[in-house]
Amino acid sequence: MRWFKWLKAPWLSADTHAPMTFLNRLGLGGQGEVWLARDRLLSRLVTVKRVDSLLDAQSEDILKSLQARVDSVHPAIPTVFAVIPDGRKTWLVGEFVQGVPLIDLLEELSPESIYLISRDLISVLTCLERLGLVHGDLSPNNIVVDVHGQVRLLDFEACSRVGEPQSAAVTVGFAAPERPTQRASLPTADTWSAGAVIIWLITKAAPTVVLDDQRTAVAVEMSQQNARADMLSDLLNVAAAATRIDPSLRPGALDLEHKLKLSYRWLEPLSRASLSRLVQRRLPPEPTPENVFDFPHWAGSQSQGRGRRWLLVGALLTVLSLAAYQPKHRYSLHVDTARVSPATVLPSAFNSQWVRTVFKDSLPQSWIQTQAANSDSISMDISCARGICELLVQHEGAGPHCLHHSSVINTSDDRVWLAALTKLARSLSAE
Repeated sequence: MRWFKWLKAPWLSADTHAPMTFLNRLGLGGQGEVWLARDRLLSRLVTVKRVDSLLDAQSEDILKSLQARVDSVHPAIPTVFAVIPDGRKTWLVGEFVQGVPLIDLLEELSPESIYLISRDLISVLTCLERLGLVHGDLSPNNIVVDVHGQVRLLDFEACSRVGEPQSAAVTVGFAAPERPTQRASLPTADTWSAGAVIIWLITKAAPTVVLDDQRTAVAVEMSQQNARADMLSDLLNVAAAATRIDPSLRPGALDLEHKLKLSYRWLEPLSRASLSRLVQRRLPPEPTPENVFDFPHWAGSQSQGRGRRWLLVGALLTVLSLAAYQPKHRYSLHVDTARVSPATVLPSAFNSQWVRTVFKDSLPQSWIQTQAANSDSISMDISCARGICELLVQHEGAGPHCLHHSSVINTSDDRVWLAALTKLARSLSAE
């Protein structure tokens, strides 16, 4: 019996401790408080956001947008790990982004870094449009650059689905001029805000909306008296198109992304190393605990304590049994090269079979190719025009996902194509 007591004791003591410890209060968002916490089980920092209960009828729109937000896959969108109901409130446990706010980097950004940040911002905007979501409050205050030089978009409290009532949360200087009178959430509002952020990055000042005597917006003015504006004039033109007064004249995020890549095709393989070093140099130290207390238990947790002990034992046995199991992702791959111009310069071995082989070799070893009827379908569309080849990959799996996109300069160097296909395979296998 001594060995049984030894096995039982850890689970008894584990039940008396919460799985998460609150460390610091990070701020007050549009829907509730945001805390920095430590996940004891996985020994990692997370953010915990307290919002109003999502179980009543009035919160149905918030719940739908949150569902699409949780299922989204994009490098710029932080991961949501858990949604925990707790009586009249709900806790959102998400990824803690280690980085520096964009507003703190403005004075030190190089033209290349501004291009990278703008490209990331338009890319995440394209993802949100595909998912039918509107962020609602795009501004430098809600953008962080992480230690890898990747833009991360925060504060999704104002996020809503297209056509649903929009949140009142806005940032002065970066909100579309029609926001005060527009009731439904539309992607054109995010387009304007993204253009305003890019203008701010280049000119160091938010654009100014000019009003007539009837307080109607008639024009947008921006400062161009600096070296950045001269060096990034093409990027400034993209931002000017995004900040047109008439929402119907603003290009969509996909059009902005295409125009940006055409204007800066030689910067497509640009490294993030410089931006990453800048962030790491400005990165604040890890926060020291100020208000340490345990994650609160929700109703019924005490009565379920004894059952959880045995659930933990069962979970441990399940983990041990799965340790030797290597899951296989079965997929079928279709490559469409119909829109490749015959005059395009491509590798000598280029054809659909060559692309499939290179793409398959870039996937993890846990993926296998099959023609089974129940396998996931992966389709790749390759289109070449104006010196650039666009690669678009769609994975038809469960839940909403963003289309994976890459582009390469029209070249016969198969190493360039290998890098682009490897990038797509890695982004796909991260789902």
